[in-house]
Amino acid sequence: MAETKQESDTQTPDVNCRTDKKIVAAIDFGTTYSGYAYTFRTEFDKSDGARQIFTNRWSNSGSLLSAKAPTTALFDPEYKFHSFGYEAEEKYAELVDRKQHKDWHCFRRFKMQLHNNWMLEREFEITDEAGQLYPAKSVFCESIRYLRNKLVEEIETRNPMENNSKDEKIEDRNPVEINLRNVIHWVLTVPAIWTEPAKQFMREAAIEAGISSGELQIALEPEAAAVYCQSLSEGTLRDSKDKVVTGAFRPGGSYIIVDLGGGTVDMTVHKVAENGRLVEVWQASGGPWGGIAVNRTFYDFVANTFGKEFIEKFRNERVKEWMKLETEFETQKRKLKFDTNYDIKLELPARLIAESNLEVADLTSYNKLGIENDEFKKFFQPSTKVIVDQIKSILTEVSLVDLILLVGGFATSKYVSRVIADAFPDKRVVVPLQAEVAVMYGAVLIGFEPLVISSRICRHTYGIRTYTDFKEGHHPPEYRTVIDGETKCRNIFDVLVKAGETIGMQETRSCNTFSSHRDESRKYLTINFPVFAAKKGCPKYTTDDSCVRLGCINIEPPADGWPQKVSYNLNMFFGQTEFKVTVKNNFTGLDHSVSFDFLK
Repeated sequence: MAETKQESDTQTPDVNCRTDKKIVAAIDFGTTYSGYAYTFRTEFDKSDGARQIFTNRWSNSGSLLSAKAPTTALFDPEYKFHSFGYEAEEKYAELVDRKQHKDWHCFRRFKMQLHNNWMLEREFEITDEAGQLYPAKSVFCESIRYLRNKLVEEIETRNPMENNSKDEKIEDRNPVEINLRNVIHWVLTVPAIWTEPAKQFMREAAIEAGISSGELQIALEPEAAAVYCQSLSEGTLRDSKDKVVTGAFRPGGSYIIVDLGGGTVDMTVHKVAENGRLVEVWQASGGPWGGIAVNRTFYDFVANTFGKEFIEKFRNERVKEWMKLETEFETQKRKLKFDTNYDIKLELPARLIAESNLEVADLTSYNKLGIENDEFKKFFQPSTKVIVDQIKSILTEVSLVDLILLVGGFATSKYVSRVIADAFPDKRVVVPLQAEVAVMYGAVLIGFEPLVISSRICRHTYGIRTYTDFKEGHHPPEYRTVIDGETKCRNIFDVLVKAGETIGMQETRSCNTFSSHRDESRKYLTINFPVFAAKKGCPKYTTDDSCVRLGCINIEPPADGWPQKVSYNLNMFFGQTEFKVTVKNNFTGLDHSVSFDFLK
């Protein structure tokens, strides 16, 4: 096999990604909380302020809470899916109390297993609450299936739909009369900082959950949130000083958007183009600094207060009581303000008090543990410090940005938003209304208008492994090989796009390559183009430490075998949320079937 790049160029194909579906439904699959939203085309076609986006209202033991439910999945002893969200948590807690949980399998916050994972295996396993392994794909798949089915049921309940006759034109009917089959376009959100293998894993899980690949769109979370903010009526946004923010989304305006989720924090910088579309001017960055980082710090405090061994046992054996403690902390965490000057009184579960060695003198009342105000605020410091430092780092590289948009569930913390606002006194810091559902709502809007994002900054350098003529003294001798009688150098990193380059949503990178098949043994060879990413720099060889093999484009030979020399035109779509690849055999003029698999 020999593939040698001859030339490269860029093309901008006429690709229209807009859906013609009557309904767009978005699933926001979060680390700590997940939910869904949807609306009809008739609603989308209204003016921004008149649109209505529908969501479910999840409840815990009968009390109304929010538009999202905990990302918790429960499977029975036969590994059959049982429940999701609050129902899963409450059922598992009940099983533990009755000591019937031994063979059940509860999975919580498992989305973080995909964070920053370049070497992701399709069949990798995750552990349940008891430490037992189970295929991750099944957990993700059944969770998405649950949300999908729940969403469809809600639409049917809200808008009963009759079956269409084959002769009836669907576009002539009101959305409330349309049969749900084949009329929903699905949008699944993922962090912008995720790797290509992680995105593919989520896509495959969604397809296995019953969502057709052709009806599924992957949206990046901070972009979806930005689209939501852009859709808000003029004068809706107010900054930390309660001043109305205007002009942020007019042509020429720019901002940094920070998606503060439960697990990850995503941030990027957008500029508004003359046509109103969003141009990414600084590549997405972030890390595992979301709300659960505060919970981890709190856990360390609890373990130090009660003893780590005791707390570990209590958490595993008294699940319902532990959930009460977590809920209480979550409540106090959200209530905390920057100018709060009183000590926090944390209500403790009765069993925790009874079974621990906590002295009565340690309680402010019969069941409340007092935490000094400064101590409680320290729970946030590991997270807020790195978030502020990252924003500062970006702002030193990007000029003319004076607006910081904070979205996501963690952004609703008045303490967190105040810390960020105080760190940037010369910037307008804004937390929009309903910041916790900004991603979910924005994903619905992107489903109708995906081209609202016009370009992105490539986060990594991407290329394919090729061969070139071997040069003595220039190429490593161990890479020398002979193909069809010609001396070649293998493991060449052939760059298609470099980190930091601006790539249009509809732009491709194209390269012409060829393979030689004079030797009879190569006549029926499967041609492959291994694809690599470089975490930093622009490597010369695919064996460099910074390189990660993402997958391979495979081209099967024709029935009568290859001719002696075959040229190909390889096109990669980099600007969209997922890689798309086409390979054309220029000798025959035929497109070849290809597979592009990032998973191991």
